[in-house]
Amino acid sequence: MRVTIIAATLLVAVVVCLITLLPAPKSCARAEKRVRAFVNAVNYDFKTPEKIYPYLTEAYRTSITEEAFVEAFHKERSYPYLTPLFLNYESIEMDANATSGSALFSQAARLPGMFTEIAVTYENGDYFVTYFEEFLDGSYLDKFEKLTPEEDR
Repeated sequence: MRVTIIAATLLVAVVVCLITLLPAPKSCARAEKRVRAFVNAVNYDFKTPEKIYPYLTEAYRTSITEEAFVEAFHKERSYPYLTPLFLNYESIEMDANATSGSALFSQAARLPGMFTEIAVTYENGDYFVTYFEEFLDGSYLDKFEKLTPEEDR
């Protein structure tokens, strides 16, 4: 009896470990779930952008540290009227292999009809997104220059 309980416990532990460690299957449904989780973090966890950073592709995370991303995100959000950021999921299209695609989002903005596309890539066993590219080259700061009078620059 005791051996059976130990064996059953070990079997459950192995199954849980395998489920946890195995990569997520490639599918449009899984890609949609990850993109929605990313946008949920953008929309509702904007005060803690370190929750957003892990959803970004490996190439993106190699190009900017989490600390630099957080700093850029806070600067970007310091004047939210410049860039409406609340995103509403519309649709997703993936390639035949479900390895890459794009998700379409409408933006909550003063002007109706604003949309944004977010690239989705399967890598390292799950889906990641490419977004906030302007943080990498600092081009997002250009709009702040337009707010600053010439004599203050």
